[in-house]
Amino acid sequence: MDNSKKTILVVDDFVSVRKFVCETLERKGYNTLGVGNVKEAFHVLKENTRTIDLVLTDYNMPDRTGFDLLVMIKSDVEVSHIPVIFLTTELSDQKMKVSKEAGLSAWIKKPYRSETFFSAIENTLMK
Repeated sequence: MDNSKKTILVVDDFVSVRKFVCETLERKGYNTLGVGNVKEAFHVLKENTRTIDLVLTDYNMPDRTGFDLLVMIKSDVEVSHIPVIFLTTELSDQKMKVSKEAGLSAWIKKPYRSETFFSAIENTLMK
């Protein structure tokens, strides 16, 4: 699979986590865009609807959650086709169930194993 053509929007309120995830993805050949909150993420997504292939977002963030972003994406016809993956410390089965029902593609728990991380991303991008 040629990752160089795939762009992933990384959403995390912690700059260090966001930078680490972006660097990890870039080493595998992905293009990344990193933002710190839901409002910024949705704006970037709307500006780049043709170039963003996947949204990788934290669940727990100040102001709005990753779930809020998921619902915004899935209810907007321009960007609803873009898959969303949560990368989070959140462990609630109920939140996971509701998120899957709302259209979430995958749920990766932090800390993650790199094989699990990349296989979830690659499987989602191949769909």
